[in-house]
Amino acid sequence: MLGYDARVHEIRSGVGDEEFLRISQLPYEEGIDYFKTLFSRSVAYVPYRTWVDGLLKAVDAGRARMLHGGGYPYLFHASGAEIKANFAGDGVEAISDLSDETWYAVEAWDQS
Repeated sequence: MLGYDARVHEIRSGVGDEEFLRISQLPYEEGIDYFKTLFSRSVAYVPYRTWVDGLLKAVDAGRARMLHGGGYPYLFHASGAEIKANFAGDGVEAISDLSDETWYAVEAWDQS
């Protein structure tokens, strides 16, 4: 199991799949900087000692997208339903307020 803290971001209006796919085509630092331009605001913070195993499984199953996995932070694009399923046990009220159908950007940092 992987221990991380995470931030969930609301995606700016008009941002589509092409913009998210571009992240993986950029060098690491540029990809991180570009990622930050795609969201309008942070909507939830999940504190230290969270787990992203559920998001990694969702990526493997094709239900979420890992935008950058070659270094920290991990960057995910996932639905509110997948984010809730992953972080349900962490007691963060802002996570339960996410819309199941809306997709969000998730930034997960290594805390080990």
